[in-house]
Amino acid sequence: MSKNSISLDIDPSIMEKNMRIVKETPAEETFNKLLSSVDPIPTRLVKPTPGFCVKTFTKPDNAKVFINICLTDAIPCPRDISNDELMQILSSQDPSSYKVPMSIGEGRTELDKSGAPATAYDVAINPEFMKKIEKDELFQTFFLTVVFEGLQDKYQFEIDLQKYTILKNRKSIGVLQSHRIQIRDIQAMENAASKTKLIQEIDEKTAAKLNTQNRKWVIVHRLRREPPTGEIEYLLAEFKIPSSVQLKDLNLEIGEDRLILGSKGIYEQIDFFLPCSVDQDIIDAQLDRNNDMLSVKMPVIQ
Repeated sequence: MSKNSISLDIDPSIMEKNMRIVKETPAEETFNKLLSSVDPIPTRLVKPTPGFCVKTFTKPDNAKVFINICLTDAIPCPRDISNDELMQILSSQDPSSYKVPMSIGEGRTELDKSGAPATAYDVAINPEFMKKIEKDELFQTFFLTVVFEGLQDKYQFEIDLQKYTILKNRKSIGVLQSHRIQIRDIQAMENAASKTKLIQEIDEKTAAKLNTQNRKWVIVHRLRREPPTGEIEYLLAEFKIPSSVQLKDLNLEIGEDRLILGSKGIYEQIDFFLPCSVDQDIIDAQLDRNNDMLSVKMPVIQ
């Protein structure tokens, strides 16, 4: 590292309960419109309602895990099939052809009834599908297997599939978190299209014009992909940091699909969702005072 570069510590443990949703500045609004222009799937932020809670354990350390199954109409209901159809699908060569739309949130620490810390995850599904799994044991077993596998694949830990309990007196553990949901139908999910090109920019001239018109100070920023063509290796977010802003004034937080940059109220907080998931554990952020540029390299999860 050169003497003019400063390493910036990153907090990779973003939880929705710690996020402060702020009104977008004109520059951020323009930036997010650019992002949405290359992704035909719109999104919405929803707060699900409680459904039921599952207690299980990890292997081999036997750590307690709570899974809050919660409900929102923003998630489509899977196509309705019979038990016989489900059995045929599961025994076919392509059991993944039957999709169950769900949103898996990030883990957070909650306290169990004895006051001991445990990890909790929220998994949101459609309320109509909830009715089906409540009254049909086969679909409930199938659904919970899908949830366990989804959590294991996403967060790289192993669940004891034979050691789980549906809580009778608790519908959820802790406060349910908001979910960013893609608005799409089930047919689109079963025929997923290829990813589109991801290059987004907002230049200084545009931001300066927005500042003049609205008399709001914003940090000029842009997001681009590397390499420019082919398979994406990482996203690169660049921020023009005014020389008046010191390193100690900056607070950068990276979630799997979200970036927040605050400056202790000196400038408007930047808060936007990333167009693809990134690896929070190997984020590289460098502040170059020669060019007053903060560069944040975020490897993409393939």
